Amino acid sequence: MDNRFLSGAGEGWRVNHGISVPLSVEAWTERTSAGAPAPRAQPRIARLRPKLGVADTLLQLWRAKWLMLLVFLPIALIGVAITLLAPTKFSANTRLLVRLGQEYVFDPIIGDAAKGAFPQQEEVLQAETELARSPVIAERVIAGIGLSRLYPAFAEAKLRARDGASYEVDQEALEAFAADFDVSTAPKSSILRMTYAHEDPALAAATLNRFVTEYLKYRQEVLSGKGAVGLSEQRDVIEGRLAESDKSLREFLAKSGLSDFEAEAAASRKLFADISDELAKVEASLREAEAKSHGLTRQIASTPKDVDLYVETTSEQDLVKLRLEREDLLARYLPDSRVVKDVDRKIAQLEAFLKSAPAQGLRRIGPNPTWQALEADRAVQTANISALTGRSAALVTQKREAEAQIAQLAALEPEYQRMKRDRDALETSAGTFATREQTERARSELASRSVDNISVYEAARPPTRGDSTKRMIAIAAAIFGLLTALAAGLLRAWSVSSFPTAGSIERTLNMRVLATARDRAA
Repeated sequence: MDNRFLSGAGEGWRVNHGISVPLSVEAWTERTSAGAPAPRAQPRIARLRPKLGVADTLLQLWRAKWLMLLVFLPIALIGVAITLLAPTKFSANTRLLVRLGQEYVFDPIIGDAAKGAFPQQEEVLQAETELARSPVIAERVIAGIGLSRLYPAFAEAKLRARDGASYEVDQEALEAFAADFDVSTAPKSSILRMTYAHEDPALAAATLNRFVTEYLKYRQEVLSGKGAVGLSEQRDVIEGRLAESDKSLREFLAKSGLSDFEAEAAASRKLFADISDELAKVEASLREAEAKSHGLTRQIASTPKDVDLYVETTSEQDLVKLRLEREDLLARYLPDSRVVKDVDRKIAQLEAFLKSAPAQGLRRIGPNPTWQALEADRAVQTANISALTGRSAALVTQKREAEAQIAQLAALEPEYQRMKRDRDALETSAGTFATREQTERARSELASRSVDNISVYEAARPPTRGDSTKRMIAIAAAIFGLLTALAAGLLRAWSVSSFPTAGSIERTLNMRVLATARDRAA
């Protein structure tokens, strides 16, 4: 209903107490400043939004208490129903102690960069957590325990499923197992905590212990089972490439008419160097022989071919000897003895020869020995020049052939070096992978015999108390109901367009209210 407010000079506002005042406010002036009645002005209507304070909001919430109760009760009842219908599950717990093992040490296949590095403990636990969540382990556990024991409903559905539909049932069973299973770690801790919830406490503990066993087996397979196999496969691939590279290199050498490129190249370079040295020596010897031949020719031209030959005789000496011999014979023989007469005859013949021979001895003309020696030397030098000339020509030909061979090898060298680099790289890689394979195989064998870095710190036991899921559902339903009821009450309070209290009028109109009065008619 409408409520009229009186205003005047120095006066405030007056409102009926307890009556909601509508947003349409009609105002007029009762008297002028002189006290005479003034003509009534036309009503002026203003649409205002109430400004609510904390007290106004609480008052409106109290007025909407039945609405809030109607909102809260259904939600609370639904939570109670879910709590009563939900089965009670028992959570079995187990804890594993995880330490750094050899499998975590970084050992690169190629190169030694960062070799020996190892991750932090938290990273190791995170890796073990992700490994534990593998569906492979869940499949093995379900197969070992039995689907009919863990999830009878899924087992019946799988029996009724047609071809191809059983896979979906298995996936749903894995999802249910993942929902019941949980693995967690604490910060800066080496403990890996696993939990599994099931309606049967003994089955929950047995399943979790079976899970730990399968987890340790699967971990060995993942960390150490396939490393050597992968390296062996990669080594086979590299060795196949190496065989192809060897074949291509052999075909290239056979096509080029070579057996060993490097040996042929070294031999060609050495042959060229030897031929060059020998040719230089031969040319030097040829120039020396030509110079000697020219010198001998000049000497022969200035030397006479024939010369006078003088032969000194020994007749006078023989005569003296004969005379001494005669004197010696006279000492033993008579002058008319035959021996003395023979000596006298020889003396007479020599004296007659000396009287008839020239005073300087016998003279004879013949070839000059010096000229003959010079001629012989020149003939030798001519022969040497001819031999050296022929040898020089042969060496020049051999040098050209060696140069052609070197040029041919130089043209083939880039392709040969490329093929050789590829082959050497493949051979090095094959050797590296072979060494790495043996190392990894030995490492895998050692790792397969030992899991000392992970040990069961606390085995799972059948729990005696059910989980707090029901209580959590009830608490969550109650909290959700209260929040929803409060939201409904606030919406009701903020949607009312009347003034609940005088304070809301003062905040809305920014004017002071002097008094309030209750409207009896209302």
